[in-house]
Amino acid sequence: MKLLHKDIEKDNAGQVTLMPEEAEDMWHTYNLLQIGDSLMASTIRKVQTESSTGSVGSSRVRTTLCVCVDTIDFDSQACQLRVKGTNIQENHAQFPHLSS
Repeated sequence: MKLLHKDIEKDNAGQVTLMPEEAEDMWHTYNLLQIGDSLMASTIRKVQTESSTGSVGSSRVRTTLCVCVDTIDFDSQACQLRVKGTNIQENHAQFPHLSS
């Protein structure tokens, strides 16, 4: 896993930006997260639009979610991390410190 950004205060509060490089990195992320943490992640959503003539089109839109973590689950067979929570911020176009 690559550490892209770190801002930790003296009271251990703060934020980090991590980039997983291997499937096992999801296990390490699972062990770092706690209920109540905020998790920001980029995702792609399918958006459907209907024109005035009735034709339906769809496009894929990248959006960023910031979620307050309610539950955390790790699927060891698929090496997938599942996080459930409530969106706590408006969507962002991209991570401000990841644009390069």
